[in-house]
Amino acid sequence: MAAADISYASFARDLDINEEQAEQMLEIGVHFPDIGRVQPEHMTLQYLESHFPESWEVFCRSRSFVLARAPRDRFFSALIQRLREYRGAVAIRVDDPIVIEEAKIVCDFLDGRSQFADREFIHFGRQRDFVDLRGERMVSAVFPVERTDLAVQWIKQETGLVIDIDQDHVRREPKVWARSLQPAARVVGRRLMPSFLKKALYSTWTKSAMFADASGRYQSTTLGDDVERFIAEYYADDATLYEEACVAAQLGTGEPGGAAKQ
Repeated sequence: MAAADISYASFARDLDINEEQAEQMLEIGVHFPDIGRVQPEHMTLQYLESHFPESWEVFCRSRSFVLARAPRDRFFSALIQRLREYRGAVAIRVDDPIVIEEAKIVCDFLDGRSQFADREFIHFGRQRDFVDLRGERMVSAVFPVERTDLAVQWIKQETGLVIDIDQDHVRREPKVWARSLQPAARVVGRRLMPSFLKKALYSTWTKSAMFADASGRYQSTTLGDDVERFIAEYYADDATLYEEACVAAQLGTGEPGGAAKQ
């Protein structure tokens, strides 16, 4: 199924705009007076229900699934993405001081907050808020992100559709020997290369021999005792959700805790 097959009709009705405008809004975001600028494609169930009633109705009638991820790995990945999007740090290693600095900023924002929709921090929201609402399981199935094959199999069984779920969001970091080349690369990127060309070359560049997968070093890199303690406490429910998804995957059910939505 291609992106062109996706219908934006309900989303367009929610915003009282046409479907072409609705598709554009998914990228630039939508501003609401009470919650600020949000990214509709990353709405928690609470905000989807309260601000997008047409889309919520479609969701409730649909079969849906979630790919759950180990919370600490997800936090690291979100940090790297945030640094790239909002700090212009396009080639950093997970143990760079700027990563620890940004982790503290994020934890300060999250501290005391339950649910939120702020566009700049949405990737740090709890996964549980995309799965359950008021204690009820709202999605039909949950799979660990490492087992996309089970999700593909489930989709085929449920709908008859055969799709691929690409793992194209893997974070990459420069290898140690390549760090000496980074200053020159940054000068070229920031001063000599137009933004459209940088975006076009970024994926190719990070897939080169100068880079390696960053996720392999998440476990061996510490963010400091305070940050690590906060992550463990704030995402405790997400850790349980992920563990349940892993057990369900082993059992072949894909429905940790039982799926309430039918």
